[in-house]
Amino acid sequence: MFNTIQIICASEKNRTILRGIFKNLGADAVFSNDLNDALSVFEKARPAAVFIVDGEEPPAEIQLRELRRVAPFIPVIPLLKRRDATRAVGLMKAGALDCAQSPWTEEELRPLYRKALKLSGTVIELDSSALKRRRRALTLLLAAFFAFTGFAGGLYYGFNKYSPVARQPHSFYLPYSHPTGLVIKKDSVVISDWYSQGLYEHNTNNFGIKKVTSLAEVTPVAMAASQDALWLAGANGVIEKRLLDARYSVASKTAVFKPTPDSVCFDGLYFWTADSRTGTITKRMPDDALGMIRNFKYPGRKLSALTCDTRFLWVADSGLRGLAKLSLDDPERIISVTELDVYASKTLKITAMASKNGTIWFAGEDGDKALAFYKDEPK
Repeated sequence: MFNTIQIICASEKNRTILRGIFKNLGADAVFSNDLNDALSVFEKARPAAVFIVDGEEPPAEIQLRELRRVAPFIPVIPLLKRRDATRAVGLMKAGALDCAQSPWTEEELRPLYRKALKLSGTVIELDSSALKRRRRALTLLLAAFFAFTGFAGGLYYGFNKYSPVARQPHSFYLPYSHPTGLVIKKDSVVISDWYSQGLYEHNTNNFGIKKVTSLAEVTPVAMAASQDALWLAGANGVIEKRLLDARYSVASKTAVFKPTPDSVCFDGLYFWTADSRTGTITKRMPDDALGMIRNFKYPGRKLSALTCDTRFLWVADSGLRGLAKLSLDDPERIISVTELDVYASKTLKITAMASKNGTIWFAGEDGDKALAFYKDEPK
């Protein structure tokens, strides 16, 4: 029987407990410190089931979503640190096979371990039986395939020559619900979420999560990047300058800004902040203190989110239901407004923007869901 399991657990004390229990159950346990570590070794380990310790970062719900994205049918079992039936039901609704209650013992984990292996084994057995029943049919189909190889080759050539190339999707639903900031890297997109207090780095091809960074002491409400730093605006009105290292270490903090800015960007020369409640746009020095140069009043209807590049300021205006282009020299004058068809959804609220290489990225909330999407920059 295939008995390799993966356990996501950061605590060395809990690892020691679980290592002994699963060894006695006859399991070959592979431990991972966090979700990123687990996803990096998932393909090599090929576990029959995954056990995740609840209460660590990122939250178990996010770990469930990402594991199911990689392997939709793999059994995932959260290990609760305290007995909580309501929590267990919520996790099972989110996709968990079952939940292990505290305290973790062999008696508690044995039936869940066997249940997970049985489910995994059943899938493999069904697939094998189907292949055996169709073996003769496949042999005949193989002969037919060779007979029509020439025809298929010609059809494939014509299809590729005269058919349009499939386009990559321009929008993606997010596995979290409250995005507040966007930063575009070379081959990834980083989005901040205020509710889970985390930074999520997505692959631009399929938008799968590459990395999750916890922000335990910050509730991010806006985010921007310069060449050598990441800037995070917190709900407390403080903007932090962070290094572009693996943990985004804090380099400096500003004084408390009032009102709290909920949009920030860097145009390559100056730093900009915006407050959607008052419609105020502020031009600042790009030093650690982000000293104010001048305030401007947004001339549109309703400033929802703001970003900038080296040429323009861009504003998502829910009142105008479009994207407004502003001059860096005179932000109180709108150059143009381009309709955004996504505003056809009356529940959409754009909360973050970023501009990179002629493309405008957006993130926002739409009812109980969140999404990210991008559009070519209006000419």
